Amino acid sequence: MKRKTLQYILKVITARIIKKYSPLIIAVTGSVGKTSTKEAIYVTLKRYKKIRKSNKNFNTEVGVPLVFFGVDKPGETTKEWLSIIWKGLLLLIKKEKNYPDMIVMEMAADKPGDIEYLTGFIKPNIGVVTAIGEKPVHLEFYKNVNEIVKEKSLLVKHTKKGGTVVLNADDGRVFQMKGRSKTEVKTFGLSKRAEIGGSEVKFVGGKKKPEGIKFFALSDTEKHEVELPHIFDKGSAYSVLAALAVGVSVGIPIYRLVESCSDLKPIKGRMNLVKGDGFWIIDSSYNASPKSMKLALDTLKELPGKRKVAILGDMLELGDFSEKAHKEIGEEVSFLDLLITVGKDSKLISKAGRDKSKLKTFHFETADEAVMKVPELLSKNDLVLVKGSQSIRTEKIIEKIMVGDPKKELIRQEKKWKNNQNEKEVQEEK
Repeated sequence: MKRKTLQYILKVITARIIKKYSPLIIAVTGSVGKTSTKEAIYVTLKRYKKIRKSNKNFNTEVGVPLVFFGVDKPGETTKEWLSIIWKGLLLLIKKEKNYPDMIVMEMAADKPGDIEYLTGFIKPNIGVVTAIGEKPVHLEFYKNVNEIVKEKSLLVKHTKKGGTVVLNADDGRVFQMKGRSKTEVKTFGLSKRAEIGGSEVKFVGGKKKPEGIKFFALSDTEKHEVELPHIFDKGSAYSVLAALAVGVSVGIPIYRLVESCSDLKPIKGRMNLVKGDGFWIIDSSYNASPKSMKLALDTLKELPGKRKVAILGDMLELGDFSEKAHKEIGEEVSFLDLLITVGKDSKLISKAGRDKSKLKTFHFETADEAVMKVPELLSKNDLVLVKGSQSIRTEKIIEKIMVGDPKKELIRQEKKWKNNQNEKEVQEEK
């Protein structure tokens, strides 16, 4: 089935499903933190609302409609897609009694027109913008950063009248979108200007293993301690604060929302703790951008470990910003005991690190090359951060140095990924 034909069919059926069932739609966009924020919203609200989330990060023209169909993965053959389409049609023919009251999903803005297309038939009741950062990803499809801001701000513009826009107060470009909203705006962040704010974010746990974070969530009149026993990434505080802002917007008291936050667990490949042979691995192999790379390094810097080791792959889709962005990350690695880089542009990280602090570094052109050498470079009680863009495949390195079951703990373990097929042939993810 041709993609354009499939896209049109999914669009028409989705629009009619929305009209029939009228779920409250929560849409999340941004350059960083979309999936983590979507998960935080789902976990925080599911105790109190009948809510469904989109699977993984299916956030494109073909991926987004699947959540309305109640489908967990896209089809790989025409027969599978026809089955999915039939499931959607059945929702229109019969009344599904247990259809969710709320749906939370991501919306990609990887190229101009993405948000405009999706909001053309999916009008969110709540629109959330996470972060854009100084050097956003996907710049190769845009002329400049302002075009990315304009595209993502369309989610704000198309949020339904009477709904709520939730914005990151700590990201200047996102905060400025407040002026483009025609409905209620709630802000979140760690700065004083955030309506749903956070403070005193700190790690908890022993000297040998990270065991979570905690912080205070603040509103005009309330202050509540948030405990995330399964999360040790300080950046997750933003995802939780966004979720609290969404929850308050739908009428749930903040003290009740805080209680459910402790259920939040890390997502595979996104700052997930994995056990190695005598050391711990921070698995952040899903993807990489300048903002997320810096946050990951900040986390590594603060966590316990005899030696701090970073295995960093290229940050892709940065366009003309790429060279500068990699050099700037190299300015952040002087605290490391060992730096291993993988790819092409990551050489610039190594060079900048050596120039600044005479850091010991190793470089490999591919993850497959790194797999052969990395195990002998690691020692007992190391804390190892592994991060890189999707196509660098840094999860291969983790698979080699971990002691658990890769299929249960790592991303991209499906047979087609293992056969090194192109990302877009495997699944509708970005």
